[in-house]
Amino acid sequence: MKKFLYTLLLCICVSSIFAETAEKLVQKGIQKGKKGKVEDAMACFNKAIEVDSTYPEAYFNRGYAKNMLDDNKGSIADFTKAIQYDSTYSNAYFNRALAYAEDKDNRAAIKDFTTVIKLDSGMNAEAYYFRGVSRYFLVQLDSAIADFDSALVVDSAYAEAYYNKALVKTRMGGTDNIKEALSLYGKAIGINPYDADFYNNRGQVRYVLKDYKGAVGDYNRALALAPDMARTYCNRGNAFFYMNDKIGACENWTTAVDMGFTLAQKMLDIYCQAPK
Repeated sequence: MKKFLYTLLLCICVSSIFAETAEKLVQKGIQKGKKGKVEDAMACFNKAIEVDSTYPEAYFNRGYAKNMLDDNKGSIADFTKAIQYDSTYSNAYFNRALAYAEDKDNRAAIKDFTTVIKLDSGMNAEAYYFRGVSRYFLVQLDSAIADFDSALVVDSAYAEAYYNKALVKTRMGGTDNIKEALSLYGKAIGINPYDADFYNNRGQVRYVLKDYKGAVGDYNRALALAPDMARTYCNRGNAFFYMNDKIGACENWTTAVDMGFTLAQKMLDIYCQAPK
């Protein structure tokens, strides 16, 4: 009996040493990953799994590394393994959901984001936000808005949630929705005044509302932040056109085409008599 107990205790101790070694290997891999040595990090995670094939952190971090190496299927498989050994691993569900979304499997992504929300007691703003994005791509527009609203309840300074809710409202159409989108873009800009897309999209809403001067102002701000946004030159050209500034319109459309935005070529052909 004593011999049996001694053997049992020895096994427990050895298992503990293995788990500790796996943990150290994972930490070593994480540090290598932070230095951009992703392949070296992968080697550490592989060794950790060899030491303890049931250690969820090793699979999770290897899955994260695989995602960085554009191995999306491999990352999903590793996140699934992490979940297999720890069914309450919120980060593994979250990252698997992101991988599913990247793979355009939005239904699977929604399922995982929903699990994250439950595991985190409804306090994970990012899970609501990304679930809303997946629902947007599935044209579940009302549900997407509900998710963006939930994200904002958890984090009222979540600029991207305002921005994406504005996208949904714009897609829904109708004057009331468009006007609400304008307000939502304003809130996003108030939180983060350095995102060119925020200004470009608010400019588009103002353009739809026939506030061409206001639209040009937003396009100017967008281009000040990101001078390489070809589509914004096209948009600004459209606004100038409706402000009866043909020269300004043609200059902007020309710039857009020169930058590779070929959709502006049609406007040049029709209104500026530019060669194809």
